[in-house]
Amino acid sequence: MLGAYLTAENLKFKCSLFRKLMILIPAALILIAMVFIFVGIGLGGFSSAIVCNWCMPIASLSIMFLCHLVNNKDQKHKYRTLYSLPIDLKKTFIAKTILIALNLLIISLLLSLITVISECIVSGVSAAIGHSGYYLLGYGLLWLSLLWQIPFCLFLDQKVGFVGSVIINLFASAFGGLFFSLTPLFWFFPYSWPARFMVTLFGVLPNGLLVEADAKWILNLGESALLVLISLVVAFVLTVLFSRWYKKQVYRQ
Repeated sequence: MLGAYLTAENLKFKCSLFRKLMILIPAALILIAMVFIFVGIGLGGFSSAIVCNWCMPIASLSIMFLCHLVNNKDQKHKYRTLYSLPIDLKKTFIAKTILIALNLLIISLLLSLITVISECIVSGVSAAIGHSGYYLLGYGLLWLSLLWQIPFCLFLDQKVGFVGSVIINLFASAFGGLFFSLTPLFWFFPYSWPARFMVTLFGVLPNGLLVEADAKWILNLGESALLVLISLVVAFVLTVLFSRWYKKQVYRQ
């Protein structure tokens, strides 16, 4: 039954900016990484510059843009497309969340492919292919650590507006990555989770430098699994809570 809601939401964005962002966001990250390398900021290398900018704060801003586009699709019609249909608004919210999550997954997969290609150029084809599964896993786990932001940003966009949501996400992501990700407090500040995963999985510090192999900031297998579990639980709980909120906010006429 939920599949029908997901299909309906997906059809709303055919040939729209929502779809194009799946290409535009990775392209923007490539351009930013090239600029960083050119001016000497990306000291860890091209792939390190990409993952560092993705975690802080491009990923959070991308989620905010996607959530705004999804919300705006119904808001500009004053929810008439929902009022006239016998649908479950909680399932509609969940479908929106899943649709954004799938688009974010595609972006993550493209970034892992870009990383493999860059490593092919730098280290050779055999080395890049040997690490391709690791890059795929790394961006996959980064994607999991970002899922909780989707229902939260769908809520935030409706409460404080697009500009306010962008400012909040921008500062929270940068603040969490720079100040909390390398401290024990990162467990309690979700915006720092992607940055801590970046340190563990890619060996890149929030400042773009490479981390030492035996650094204390690298999570062990048990801690990494716990962080994945916490990320999934928080994403599930927020989706359930905000789907109930959405049902109450969008009144039928």
